[in-house]
Amino acid sequence: MAQQKPKVKKRAGKVIHSAVSQHALEKAKEIRTRYGDEIDYRTVLSMLEDRKSVRYPVNIRFVSEGIEPGMFGKTEPVSDNPEDGYTILLHSYYKNRHDDIPALILYQLVLVNYGDLATANDAEIFGATVLGMDRDAYYNQIASLVDAAWGC
Repeated sequence: MAQQKPKVKKRAGKVIHSAVSQHALEKAKEIRTRYGDEIDYRTVLSMLEDRKSVRYPVNIRFVSEGIEPGMFGKTEPVSDNPEDGYTILLHSYYKNRHDDIPALILYQLVLVNYGDLATANDAEIFGATVLGMDRDAYYNQIASLVDAAWGC
């Protein structure tokens, strides 16, 4: 099973890595406190409008083309200016799977909030914390969702 690997650059050292990871964890805890224990699709859509939770505007689109095999989605900037926002493209398989979408969107949000500094580890920490899940359980959920979309 191929894991969702956002296109991110390697960080310039452990200090930056630690600072971004710690901030992502603290932001996730803050979001969970603000939105509560029931993080569903509607809640995540509200969260996307909240600049305390998500740094830049985000639109969600469901597409089949442009999603690499073994991936569930990707995040693209609308323009060179981050203030213009981002589009999270999710595989069309998930379009009517509202119970699954929050985990997928949360995984991608670290790219919106932290850009090239974000890693897959940060995405797992952030998503798991917002959803109140164990990190391994969150990773396994994402992996299962990817497998389901690609018929694995």
